Amino acid sequence: MAGGAFAGWWRRLGPYYTKAYQELWVGVGIVTYLYYKISFGGKKAVKSKTAH
Repeated sequence: MAGGAFAGWWRRLGPYYTKAYQELWVGVGIVTYLYYKISFGGKKAVKSKTAH
């Protein structure tokens, strides 16, 4: 039911968001990548176990 509602909404507004705000999505991607790099420093989220 929710999927059908989303499909109907996306059919009407999807082209508007993907074409009119194309530059916005590029910016969102860059900001997300920078946030990841700053937060995690490019390291693995789970540290590997040390060998005994």
